Amino acid sequence: MMSISLLSDNGRRILKTRFSFTFALLACCQLQAALTEEQRVQDFQSLSAIYAKSYAPANWKLQALGINIFETGEWIKRVRAAKNDLEHVKVLMEYAASFKDTHTSVTMESNFLADLGFYCDLYDGKVVIDVIDRFLLPRARYPFAEGDEFVSLDGVPAIEVARELEKEQGWGNPRATLRYAISSVTLRAQYQTPLAVHLPDESTVVIRRRSGATETYRIKWDKSGFPIRDLGSTAAPRSALSGLALTEENLEPELDGQDRAETRPGRYLAKQSRLARYRVGRQKNVVGNEDGSRMQLDSVRGLDRPAPIWALPAGFVQRLGRGANDVFFTGTYISEGQRIGLLRIRNFSFYTIAQLNQLNSEIAYFNNNTDGLVVDVMRNPGGADCAIVEASAMLIPNRFTVDGVSIRPSLNWISYFDTQALFSEFFDDPQYFIDTFKFQRDLVVAAYNNGRGMTGSIPTCSLDFQESSYSFAYRKPMILLVDDFSTSAADSFAGMIQDNRRGKLVGMRTNGAGGNVNQARSGPWSETATSFTDSLVIRSVERSYEGFPRSPFIENVGVRPDIELDYMNVENIVNSGRPFVTAFTKIIVEEIRAARP
Repeated sequence: MMSISLLSDNGRRILKTRFSFTFALLACCQLQAALTEEQRVQDFQSLSAIYAKSYAPANWKLQALGINIFETGEWIKRVRAAKNDLEHVKVLMEYAASFKDTHTSVTMESNFLADLGFYCDLYDGKVVIDVIDRFLLPRARYPFAEGDEFVSLDGVPAIEVARELEKEQGWGNPRATLRYAISSVTLRAQYQTPLAVHLPDESTVVIRRRSGATETYRIKWDKSGFPIRDLGSTAAPRSALSGLALTEENLEPELDGQDRAETRPGRYLAKQSRLARYRVGRQKNVVGNEDGSRMQLDSVRGLDRPAPIWALPAGFVQRLGRGANDVFFTGTYISEGQRIGLLRIRNFSFYTIAQLNQLNSEIAYFNNNTDGLVVDVMRNPGGADCAIVEASAMLIPNRFTVDGVSIRPSLNWISYFDTQALFSEFFDDPQYFIDTFKFQRDLVVAAYNNGRGMTGSIPTCSLDFQESSYSFAYRKPMILLVDDFSTSAADSFAGMIQDNRRGKLVGMRTNGAGGNVNQARSGPWSETATSFTDSLVIRSVERSYEGFPRSPFIENVGVRPDIELDYMNVENIVNSGRPFVTAFTKIIVEEIRAARP
């Protein structure tokens, strides 16, 4: 209940004085319409300083891609030339995107979203619709369907709109960059697309149906959130208080002789947005189907979803994936007389004993009830290094080699390894645990103090580069499904499976996000934030690929499949992925037969 208090004349005067002081203070502290040129330059320098201090792949980007992150002269010219605040933020985003690094981006504070109601991806080299929100676009008025081509937006080819947007959204894998940009053509979130607020109320959309017929629609943008148009610069306290005197002349006149005032204990400001973890979040989470049901909308369809993107094979018997506590999606089916298991790992964010025991039990079941196993990490956005090692120990039936990380030395990393040593001492771990963590800490300290840009390779979530598998590890033939959005930890997992020769990788080149991700507030004036890569994953085997120097890196290179199989064609949209399922099932059947004497 709101508190009402009666005030004396003296109390009213004090209250009026406070109100008058507040109004005067606000009047002289009004935000300016735009950042000054100098503030924009400071903003950019703050961002570039973070990268200069902490960005791990700087030398690799120069060696492999010819990108020198320290050459900032042209970027500062663009910052100075920006016509308004949003163009300034766009320059910051394009600077980070120029690194072509999945883990490195700039975002701004905004919850504004503009939604056209249908969503696309790259199929057969074209921008093709794969999700439609029938709550916004009922079929009676908008009869186009999944599998139809999105030709143009307001007279501009859709692919060209995406090419412009991808300048703000650099990823390690070029096709992933374009696919993510395509997903942003019809769903613009201002936190990563500053100029989204300039979209018209309606747009002209041209669709080419699968029949070949071309149709034109006027579709209203569904806009929500608060549009940010200017960032404003904060006046200095001295100028804000200049000339302000609490005199009788500054007092507010009494309001209609009222002698009561409502009081509030304070005001609260809730943040409207957050840094998108791994850049795969969506501010719109749900779309409607024609039958009135709802489905999850992802930046890329099926990203981080429990079930596979493709329809399950005929006769599939599901085990995990229905329960609220099911971390994995599993089941079995039969093809050509062979019993095939399916294990979908949606992400590598499983840590608890219960979660690991769930995977343990499934592996034991598969060992006793299948002839081969399909492991699916397509559209897996990553997670924790230790989850990779645990999963590998359950799927590689012998000693195996783990990846390492080359670290950009920092106080943060020094503290991390020292804390690990302190924990080990507290929990009375074996002495070699404690000694190893201290040794790793000292490696980072030496690199930090000696001015070396990077450390040597340090084992990932392990005390050594050699790890033992579990006694119950899966021992039969296995293939691993990967794609453009097998990202970060999923990149590393694919590399470890391939480098230890555990099974064939089937699909497409992985994302190429080969390092740890860190975050920081970057723009003091624009209030922007950045995520960035502060280590590089080191594979146990160096590899050579066209367009890259021979190296052990995953960054940009990705992990390449042993058998290329692309889900991204229209046949898979209209047939729920059945051609893709038929193809990889044939591969695992061949692997099972080849393994038999």
